[in-house]
Amino acid sequence: MKKPKVSRRSVLKAAAGVAGAGLLGGVGRTQQSQYHKSPFLLGPARGNRVVIVGGGWGGVTTARTLKKINPRIDVVLIEAKEVFMSCPLSNLYLAGLKDLHFLTFDYANLVKEGIHFVNERALDVDRDRKRVYTTGGTVAYDYLVLSPGIEYVYDEVPGFEPFRAHMPVGFRPFEHVALRRNIEQFKGGDFILSVPRGPYRCPPGPYERAAMIAWYFKEHKIPGKVILLAPSSKPPKAKGFLAAYDDLYADHIEYYPNTETLGVDYEKKVVQTSLGEFDFDYANIIPPMRAGEIVRKAGVGDRWVDVELPWHQTKVDPYVYVLGDADSAGGPKSGKLAFEEGRYRVAVHIAARIAGQEAELKIPDVRNICYSFVDDEEAIWVAARYNFDEANKRRKALESKLDVQRSAKNGERAYGWAAEHWDYMFGD
Repeated sequence: MKKPKVSRRSVLKAAAGVAGAGLLGGVGRTQQSQYHKSPFLLGPARGNRVVIVGGGWGGVTTARTLKKINPRIDVVLIEAKEVFMSCPLSNLYLAGLKDLHFLTFDYANLVKEGIHFVNERALDVDRDRKRVYTTGGTVAYDYLVLSPGIEYVYDEVPGFEPFRAHMPVGFRPFEHVALRRNIEQFKGGDFILSVPRGPYRCPPGPYERAAMIAWYFKEHKIPGKVILLAPSSKPPKAKGFLAAYDDLYADHIEYYPNTETLGVDYEKKVVQTSLGEFDFDYANIIPPMRAGEIVRKAGVGDRWVDVELPWHQTKVDPYVYVLGDADSAGGPKSGKLAFEEGRYRVAVHIAARIAGQEAELKIPDVRNICYSFVDDEEAIWVAARYNFDEANKRRKALESKLDVQRSAKNGERAYGWAAEHWDYMFGD
């Protein structure tokens, strides 16, 4: 396989992947000392402090953009993990094509720019007093951005909860480590991959995963088959995925659309579905999802959060913004869309409010693109440009494009796309 050129990896520390796997060495500990471990030492907010909860695609992009617009803005990023892992392109890691270092970055360059990185878990929010409570203290804010991503609703798949440690999902950072280990230990048989009912993070993700696991089985001559169970009638990028399944993996994928997962019996190795029972040798059940817990602690939403488009203020509090997968405004829940809305909307709006220039803002369009690999080098993609439907207060696609003809050129573009975005988020 020809390796596409990646423009830079200067911010990727050798210890980052190890740290993310829970095996911190000396480099990780030294680096950690740069970070604020006692948030209360930051002192009171003075009119220009923006606290961001969540160090993913949306949170990091918002933090860096605020500093680019106005270096005097006091930006605080609260994130429980010491390093970032990208879920976009993570199916390449599951298939053994990339190691964890390819997907992981530290927050050192954000610290260099004067962003306060609080390596703690956010526990609660007091909106009346404008405080965020963490595992290490209290942070006062003037403006709060919640970008917490998703959590799983395990109890909507009866039987899953008691055995979830045996069936890592792999739709949140670093869960992929255990899932890849289970894939590598799989000796053959039926590997069930269950798609949840939407909305969920990265709509094409499970279908790409099915192709990449099938590629792994085929490449390593594992006598296994992916049993893909999906509640919808067809996948996103349907023509491209279905062609790949038929042309490349006829002996390695069985696809069952219109099939809802109703429960799992891990001890009997059975998945109950609307189509009947499926036996399995291993199961990657992807449960339904909801916004991260902090939005409920803050009292700004329940399963998902209603936001005021285009700027993403919550409907219950104009000083609290919700960004990324956690909102209910329609459109795909993707890292790219979180990046765009953090960069061109949330950061811009907060900076304008601090400067007293909110009334001068024009509403920008935002764009989404999603690449999906179907083998070790070929990919397909879908893209859209969004503004918003003012009457319904939801995202509205103004145009969309699609390339479902798999090609190595699309694969190279996917690598270039990732490098460009990671560079904005973590580069020098």
